[in-house]
Amino acid sequence: MNPKIGAVILAAGTASRMGRQKLLLPLSGKPLLAHVLNVVHGMSWADCVAVIGEPQDELAQLCGQYNIRTVYNAARHSGQASSIVLAMNSLSNRLDGVIFFLGDQPLISPALILALTGRYRQAASNKAIIVPCRQGRRYSPVLFGSHWRPGLAALAGDTGGRQIIKENPGRVISVDWPDPRPFYDADTWDDYLMLQHCLSARHSSMPLPLRPENIGKSRGDDFVF
Repeated sequence: MNPKIGAVILAAGTASRMGRQKLLLPLSGKPLLAHVLNVVHGMSWADCVAVIGEPQDELAQLCGQYNIRTVYNAARHSGQASSIVLAMNSLSNRLDGVIFFLGDQPLISPALILALTGRYRQAASNKAIIVPCRQGRRYSPVLFGSHWRPGLAALAGDTGGRQIIKENPGRVISVDWPDPRPFYDADTWDDYLMLQHCLSARHSSMPLPLRPENIGKSRGDDFVF
């Protein structure tokens, strides 16, 4: 029996390191966020929601183009936990698990998503937390079994799902992923330029560039949300 998985797209960040709204920056002919929306929309979910910030109307319209409903986070400046709590309160109560996507990871691949959901299916436990890893480091997207829903709904501040992962190491199941590109995000302008190069190379005969693992990062060993 296939578990009922819900999808959350976190797209309400303040982009303080970028200094501008990054999710609407043009990337290979469409807004950066649209790349994530397109991949998520192309897969089957029991429920799906995008948590958005400003500009509310423009972000909601973009999500609507991919038939993804939105919820606006007016408290986004209080930290990422506010978006997670909103998502938990917006999703169906009948889900077996929830996977969290970051809106600024435009190179996310369906193959990686299928690997994560497949591993959750194999785990056959609603206490499993499925995390992609590369070279010993954890990344997003992360899939939480339904057991963790109350804990996710009770988060506060800017800790996100990392707090639950660190407090429950015995429940974490790692999925090693050799390709680093699905984990590239747009924290800084240099990150954004690298993403442009990656997508340009993907559509040409150029070799895909590799980004240093720690570019734009300041979270230590765990790069999850």
